[in-house]
Amino acid sequence: MTSTQQLMDALIGHYRKPGTTQDGEVLLPEVVAPGSNRRCDLLRIGVWASRGHGIDVHELKTSRSDWLRELDDPAKAEAWWPYSSRFWVVAPPKMISPDEVPSGWGLMEPPAAANRRRFKVIVKPAERAPKLTIPLLADLVGRADNIRAHEIWLLKQDHRNEMFALEGKIRAEVGASKLDFETQDQLALLAKFEAAMGVGLREWVSRVDDRRFSVDEVVAALGEYCREHVALQRRARDVADAEDRVRRAADSALARLNLGAGT
Repeated sequence: MTSTQQLMDALIGHYRKPGTTQDGEVLLPEVVAPGSNRRCDLLRIGVWASRGHGIDVHELKTSRSDWLRELDDPAKAEAWWPYSSRFWVVAPPKMISPDEVPSGWGLMEPPAAANRRRFKVIVKPAERAPKLTIPLLADLVGRADNIRAHEIWLLKQDHRNEMFALEGKIRAEVGASKLDFETQDQLALLAKFEAAMGVGLREWVSRVDDRRFSVDEVVAALGEYCREHVALQRRARDVADAEDRVRRAADSALARLNLGAGT
């Protein structure tokens, strides 16, 4: 069974081709007729002469009981009749017999094939020049502007959600490929070492025969040199510290002798 929303979506697709950048119609759902509380399901305003100017009012029916209630209460059609160019009943195929349609009304049915979008006109409606009042125009323009603003807001929301999703994907990819802290620390120490040496590990060349040293050779030589060199540096610092302590002690003793001689 076709739902009202499915029938509405198909009807909008009849007028507005999916993916098109230009609309020949303004489509407004649930519009109240001037001076009444009667709402039509969909109001279409044709803005291109090639597609037909005018105001089309549509009533969607998805069950026989709903259609029979419409026939028993034609007030909705009467409320919209002066303000529309055409009045349509839209229903699933074969649900409404053409001879049941009141005089002047039109009947549209969705296409039988799933790959088609254009509705079939079963009964052609009467056409007339609609009565246009200032309140009606103000209501239609206001509704059209609100719908367009809502569509723009939805596009912005979709774009924002896409950007958030993309950002999350990038963060996840970066997090998955990010080096652990220990590796980062070792790379930082290596960068400091190369900066202090003034040369990268892959750039060592012999001054004797211009042969390039391998990284393993450089590391082995540096390790052998640095172990003894660092030990010597530490001993030199220890000796210097000891000399400094002796010097400060001597200076303090001399100061006390000079103070005693003065008294």
